[in-house]
Amino acid sequence: MVRKYPNNAFKKRIEEIEENIENLGHIIIESYRTSILLLTDFDDDLIKKVIEQSNEIDEIVFELEKKCIQFIAVEQPVAGDLMFVETIIKISSSLNRIGYLSAKIAKFSRTIKDIKIPEKLVNDCQYMGDYVYMMLSKSINAFLNKNIITASELKDEDDRVDELFDSILIQVTELMSNNADSISSIMTLIFIARYLERIGDRAVNIGSRTIFMLTFKRTNDLV
Repeated sequence: MVRKYPNNAFKKRIEEIEENIENLGHIIIESYRTSILLLTDFDDDLIKKVIEQSNEIDEIVFELEKKCIQFIAVEQPVAGDLMFVETIIKISSSLNRIGYLSAKIAKFSRTIKDIKIPEKLVNDCQYMGDYVYMMLSKSINAFLNKNIITASELKDEDDRVDELFDSILIQVTELMSNNADSISSIMTLIFIARYLERIGDRAVNIGSRTIFMLTFKRTNDLV
């Protein structure tokens, strides 16, 4: 169904906001994907790129929130358009945080590049990173496509992320007990796993906000 707008100015403003949030989503996904690739394929130039993208994301989010507030003030949208714009304001803070956490992961890749890490632990960290990547992509696409089914799947998928974090924590603890001279470097793996877990949580938040936008219900209220 073709959407109808009160006037051309209204249409132009909201379409610009839609384009901005879609562009932001693409940058977020690219930045995160690069950060987890750095865990097994260290590249100092890519680290700098992720950090620069984090700063870019911060600026984009600030401008996007400003546009949303101006849109609400000037056009006074109602119903679905109002909820859409208000949801963008809400989820933009989660997207900004994901950009920041991706930069932290990229920076920490320097610390672990020279550590001899057991193959299972490497594989589990990579799998956790890939799994969170899937969740992040789904959350952004669910919002952009207004897909309540996809958004609803994220909460259960987050349980798997928690399991992976617990497994990595146990393995890192064992690794530290056998490598007393490298404890501080090995500890970095725990921080990286924690950041991955937090990004997964942010993906769930985006899904929850999408559900609320479409149903006016919290995730726990759905049956």
